[in-house]
Amino acid sequence: MLVEEPSMEEALRHLLPKIIGNRAGWKVINMGSKGRLMKELPNRLRGYKQRMDKGEKIKIIVLIDRDNDNCHDLKRQLEDMARKAGLQTKTAAGTGGAAFQVVNRIAIEELEAWFMGDTAALQCAFTSLRGVRFPNSFNNPDNDGTWERLHHFLKQNGIYRKSYPKIDAARTIAKHMDPGRNRSRSFQYFVQGVEACL
Repeated sequence: MLVEEPSMEEALRHLLPKIIGNRAGWKVINMGSKGRLMKELPNRLRGYKQRMDKGEKIKIIVLIDRDNDNCHDLKRQLEDMARKAGLQTKTAAGTGGAAFQVVNRIAIEELEAWFMGDTAALQCAFTSLRGVRFPNSFNNPDNDGTWERLHHFLKQNGIYRKSYPKIDAARTIAKHMDPGRNRSRSFQYFVQGVEACL
């Protein structure tokens, strides 16, 4: 699995065992930034294609934040990179059960939407939130300004008052998350993509 940054890697270290269990091996490769991921992805995909041609059984999941990008344009870029590397994506394969090697997924708008989608995990991670009323926006977390909204809410409740430590927050929250109860649609699509690889 290729991801763009350290907090995403940290969250997945806790989430993937809950989704995959012992059904498959997995590895998260943190590319360090969205720009570097997008720049190096074509060469990496070609490298994976060569390994597959030699008989390795590999499925590739690319996970990236939408940020301020147009979701459709970003997905098209990812799909085009896979196609040019000679790889079939889950999206291109459709629902007919055709074979695919690549799953492209976008966290909308950012990883923090996934945290906002599991308020029970937030309450377990930060016990001071127990009994606190969550904003209505947490019911549909895949909206604008995700990490800012989460940080503002946490700060209002005495958590991370100065800055939002993305890696520490990812570690603290993700270990309490339950993939089956998350209200983030982009998280649900991610889980479906992982399940399709198994």
